[in-house]
Amino acid sequence: MSTLHFKILFLLFFTFLLSTSVACSKDSGENPNRQEETNPVLSGVTRGFRQGPILDMALIYQGGVQRVDWTPGEMRPYVIHTDQSNRKDWFFDGFLFLEFQDGKGFNFNPGYSGNRQARKQEWEWLADRNFENGKAIKALNTCIADAKKELGEPSFKHQVVIGLPEPFLDQKDWGEINGAKMDFSKQEDRIAASKWYIDLLNKKFEESNLNHLELAGFYWVSEQMSTNRFITADIGDYIRTKGQKFYWIPYYMSTGYSQWKDYGFDIAYLQPNYFFDKKIGDDRVQNACELAFTHNMGMEMEFDARALADNTANHRDRLITYINTYKEQGVFKNSSIAYYEGGRGIYMFSQSANPKDREILDLLQSIIRERRVRMLESIVYRQDFTTEKTLDEKIWKTWNRDLVKLSENGLEISSGGNITKFNTSGKLDMTYGRIEVTARILAKNSKIRLHLLPAAEKLGSWPASGELFLMCYDGASPTKIRVGANTDQMNENKGNIRESHLYWGNQYNQTHTFVCEWEEKAVTFYVDGVKVNIQEDLFDRQYSTYPNYWPFNEKFYLEISVFSDLKDPSICIESIKINNKQKVI
Repeated sequence: MSTLHFKILFLLFFTFLLSTSVACSKDSGENPNRQEETNPVLSGVTRGFRQGPILDMALIYQGGVQRVDWTPGEMRPYVIHTDQSNRKDWFFDGFLFLEFQDGKGFNFNPGYSGNRQARKQEWEWLADRNFENGKAIKALNTCIADAKKELGEPSFKHQVVIGLPEPFLDQKDWGEINGAKMDFSKQEDRIAASKWYIDLLNKKFEESNLNHLELAGFYWVSEQMSTNRFITADIGDYIRTKGQKFYWIPYYMSTGYSQWKDYGFDIAYLQPNYFFDKKIGDDRVQNACELAFTHNMGMEMEFDARALADNTANHRDRLITYINTYKEQGVFKNSSIAYYEGGRGIYMFSQSANPKDREILDLLQSIIRERRVRMLESIVYRQDFTTEKTLDEKIWKTWNRDLVKLSENGLEISSGGNITKFNTSGKLDMTYGRIEVTARILAKNSKIRLHLLPAAEKLGSWPASGELFLMCYDGASPTKIRVGANTDQMNENKGNIRESHLYWGNQYNQTHTFVCEWEEKAVTFYVDGVKVNIQEDLFDRQYSTYPNYWPFNEKFYLEISVFSDLKDPSICIESIKINNKQKVI
């Protein structure tokens, strides 16, 4: 187990115990009041790296007159990558257009001395710059259109995020909205100005007919919470009414970074701030990874022209440290990533005549390509029940349909004395892949299983044909769950099951994420990003008894099974994502 996971487990006071004898039916014998497994301080914390709809987002500093023009030619290396063998492929799937100052004496957020606070007219000017003909967002759209002629349609939609100026606290000269003069000493006026700007950007995007792009959401330019700490939650709520998301990239250990959810953001990326100062040790990157993991954040990767091989500053090794550490800590495997590249770094790498620069750019793109294949192109089903209020009948079968209901909190499943089943049997059967379920147990006195069952019981009835359970919960022992697998030779009935017990104290009624990564020779389970159980195929196919030991090379389906005497919901499913077997590049 990695250093990261040891620290996370220590921090959260989780106790993971491998058991070979306890089944759900025996849970009632456990002491339900084990206070050493309760962690009220971190109750409700979701751990693990954050993964949003955008996997790899390039930061495009654009708007101020001091910036490059960002024409289609300048955007091209960010959209389409040509490697040293002249092979071409898509690069980034997301683009953040942001600006801090206009280059003419006005700031769009605090922190730049000697400039004035931007007014409504500067905000409008910045919006126009974002949608200027032949530049910026429109140039990106043109570049993607041209790239499609070479590569065909991508498997994903290119997405854009646009920065929001910060309403300066106590500013009096910003301007008017609908004839009312804004006074930024008033919280409601700061919020009103931000909503006005969001509407303006949405209108300009729609009018621009950018058919190769999707406006995914908006970005808060301040990198710490200070003067405007109380308005972002309202702004985030407004953005979500548009079906969009609110993004933030705080710097390392900045004020409020760990409270990003409380401030209304949908995803926050943590800056390590390692690349720029050689006095900062290499452990900074790992520390940042550990903090991001603990607080359910994405990561930022940072570099600029100083990482070029011929640059006298010689920061290339620091970029390599990011890449190596992100590999080791699972960032590339599990996290959305934002890329700070100094305002033109990718372009300069692509134009370099030094093979070392092309080599490192090829490496970065190959990592992004592999991430895209594994986490985007392999998705066969994904639904967020907190925002999507329909149930796809092409995917799901239900028993006791009236007990499976969509609410503002997600998909709530009740029982009322009967077993309620909700599964993909015959509609989405799969062999190998990744299954992720984010859920919250609502009723203490329930029995719940999130599990994979065989589509055809080729080796006999349960447990001979196998079962993989992401989570087994028995309200008789509400302080723990079980994770593992049943097979013919090792199962609950025989008392020799290879499972793990996770003691979570009183956190059963908090949101948790359960993951099963299923491969031909091994199945790995995670809870909240922490590896908790591994099933390995240790048996060789040459033996006639092989199928009875390892039945997990057949088709299985996902099922959520609930039993409770209560009519109230037992579990709320917030989201489900299913990836099929990873493709080989």
